[in-house]
Amino acid sequence: MVRNVNPNPYDALLKDDWWFPDQLDQSQTLEKGVLSESQIQSFMHHGFVVVTGLWPTATIEQATTEAIELHPPEDSAQRDKEQTSLQNLSAMPWIQRHEDASDAILNHMTIHPRALAAVAQLMDSDVLDIRLSQSHVIAKSGWRIHPDEPDDNRIMGDQNIHVDYGNNTLMVPARTDTPDSVACLCYYSDVDESGGATHFARALPGELTTYEPDQFNPPNFVVHAKDGFTGSETGPRSADNTKRRYDEEKPVYYKPGTCILYRLDAWHRGTPVALGKIRHTHHHVWRHKNAEWINWQSLAPRMSAMPTRYLSELSVAQRTVLGFAAPGNSYWTAETIDSVSQRYPGMDMTPYIQAMG
Repeated sequence: MVRNVNPNPYDALLKDDWWFPDQLDQSQTLEKGVLSESQIQSFMHHGFVVVTGLWPTATIEQATTEAIELHPPEDSAQRDKEQTSLQNLSAMPWIQRHEDASDAILNHMTIHPRALAAVAQLMDSDVLDIRLSQSHVIAKSGWRIHPDEPDDNRIMGDQNIHVDYGNNTLMVPARTDTPDSVACLCYYSDVDESGGATHFARALPGELTTYEPDQFNPPNFVVHAKDGFTGSETGPRSADNTKRRYDEEKPVYYKPGTCILYRLDAWHRGTPVALGKIRHTHHHVWRHKNAEWINWQSLAPRMSAMPTRYLSELSVAQRTVLGFAAPGNSYWTAETIDSVSQRYPGMDMTPYIQAMG
């Protein structure tokens, strides 16, 4: 199991130990498609695809400059040490410059035509059916876990392997070949300087496109779980499956402009930034216009921290106002009713079952 909390964790890695990005052809017309069929299939079945060249080089260069201006290294490091790292996360709109805000590249990254074209390919939809759910810039710094202990150089920021749907939606992703959302992590830093590579592990064959009740995957981190392991003998977070993911995970080799397009149910984790360095990243999520329950900029992140009993005890109407799909919505199938009932064990699913007809 890889834990890179110590300085220089990548020194012994070989080329095959990394996920290297595919170089996209920036001269390719949008009509012909930004992504290849093999890249689309990797996203669908493995859970992610790593590319570079999704945005023009000049766009990335300017966005990198603006990200550093938005979160200066010295300020970001101090905020992290004071455990106020949420201040290192920018809300929309990203750069406020009054009349000049319209010219800031960061304010256009998430709606760039090439990015939207790629997302439309992955969703198998028209660009006009895409809606923005999340976009923010983060500055993550590398600092020691125990700064008062001279012989302890371990660095903060190592995560357990997890999935991201828990704080993006109050629902559960349906296991389909055409997901209703696409996430993207774009780097404005260089891994050789900043460290902090994101680690991804491929899903098992069929894991993201088929569903069995005993394979339910709990959202986000599991409370009180060790390394993301739930203690169950079966399912995605069994001891064997969890160990396998840590054994198979690889860090993404990134430069400014490298990005990971991934599903909200893809397995990944963050790792510590190099000691004394800053890593700037831009995080995006787009959803299908009909998937209104995916909304990171709204209540989902806050509601996901509530006890499951809270939502379970609300009325159907109250739940719907907070972001649940209403009874009769096409989201509800035998599969999603089963998985949502596992996420919220005390919830009465009868209204949703009856509305299916």
